[in-house]
Amino acid sequence: MRKAVALGIALVALMACHREPARIRNLPARMLWAWESPQDLRFLEKGEGVAFLGGELHFSEGKSRWIPRRNPLYVNPETPLLAVLRVEAGRETLNESQAEVLVTRALELLALPRVRGLQVDFDALESQRPFYVQALKRLRSRMNTDTPLSITALASWCLEDHWLAALHGVVDEAVPMLFRMGPDNPNVRQRLERGDVIEPLARFSYGLSTDEPRPHLRGHRRCYVFHPGSWNREAWQRIAPELP
Repeated sequence: MRKAVALGIALVALMACHREPARIRNLPARMLWAWESPQDLRFLEKGEGVAFLGGELHFSEGKSRWIPRRNPLYVNPETPLLAVLRVEAGRETLNESQAEVLVTRALELLALPRVRGLQVDFDALESQRPFYVQALKRLRSRMNTDTPLSITALASWCLEDHWLAALHGVVDEAVPMLFRMGPDNPNVRQRLERGDVIEPLARFSYGLSTDEPRPHLRGHRRCYVFHPGSWNREAWQRIAPELP
């Protein structure tokens, strides 16, 4: 009996690892990143969403500086929206007050009209990871329980680097950034296309750019697509047929 119960628990855990968290399943499978340029995305169709830069949080010398979005964003009323908070910290040693600022700014973005969830974009150094984990846990505790929380992830975080395990149950996805990967780009792409993604949070989405080749990944994934400068219908129509 004990063996049967243990096997059942193991099977449930295995199935959970192969399913996307319920909070984020309702986001579209195609999301356009709308960065800090004037963006008119009213050409999008039903089932296509926008993850827009809401603001940048800069940490330096123990202080915080907030730069809100400066350029207009136009979308259709029915387009699903995800607000993105970009964090810049260099090699800063981050403190408690800065964690609270991150949470406060994130909650302000979540309060914007029609925003369904939040994505945090922070290339945290190894020394900054404990700060990042604690800030995200604090943020999750102050969000509505059914609101999705996403983060971007360096490709290396999704392979042998297991530190994202500390965020299981806190964030709903870690989006591997499969562009601007530097000299190791060919090796990382080959491994990801082989299915070497180890991190469960990174198995259901990926990020790419219109100016780099699209990786061929297995399975159904949510695609976040970046475009340098302002989007237009032609740029989207060039890449959309290549997406799942």
